[in-house]
Amino acid sequence: MALFTADSKNVFGQTVEEAGTYNVVVAPSSQFTNSKQTGKPMAVFDYEVIDGKYAGGQIRFDNEVWDGSTKEKADQSAKRFSTIAVALGAADGTAFDSVEQFVSQAVGNRLAVNVDWETGQNGKTYLVVRGYQAFMPDGSKPNGKMRPQGQANTPSNGFGSKSAVKPNASGFGNQPAGQTNAFGTQAPLSNNTGAGYSNANYRGGMSDDVPDNMPF
Repeated sequence: MALFTADSKNVFGQTVEEAGTYNVVVAPSSQFTNSKQTGKPMAVFDYEVIDGKYAGGQIRFDNEVWDGSTKEKADQSAKRFSTIAVALGAADGTAFDSVEQFVSQAVGNRLAVNVDWETGQNGKTYLVVRGYQAFMPDGSKPNGKMRPQGQANTPSNGFGSKSAVKPNASGFGNQPAGQTNAFGTQAPLSNNTGAGYSNANYRGGMSDDVPDNMPF
């Protein structure tokens, strides 16, 4: 007799199956590291969808590299990280001393991310972050654009899609009471696009630093 059978109606969490704009929280699995390609400081953000039909689903490996090798590149890095900080609710003038500090303080805070499908050099298709904005009070907005046909990985172990993500039990989706870090004041709850990058001028953070053993 089977121990259990797979049942899509009897799972924890969700996978994210559509592109769109999602209310998310910065997950604890986010980390500071150095890019394998360049050795430069890098933030690796993982996000968990807060609401809607994909609540609990994860959008992973938004890799953001800080490049201070020239003034122009440092200015671009500052603009990119500032865009994320403002979407998270940081006030003008808030200073961050390192990428590591920024990642640490971002964990547990909410924002909205715009995501679309992109195929990396490893041949796998991911949802890639293309822009950031303030948390949306009217909820996440999947746009119906599914993973491109023929781009899903060929299963080799009986699992044909990304496994469901168990919801975090620590109250994801709400700002922690008494929060004292740089994002203690949540960004205004509006559905404007703020200072986010548009699809036309921001490629997103995915790079070949994405592990080859990703399950999707």
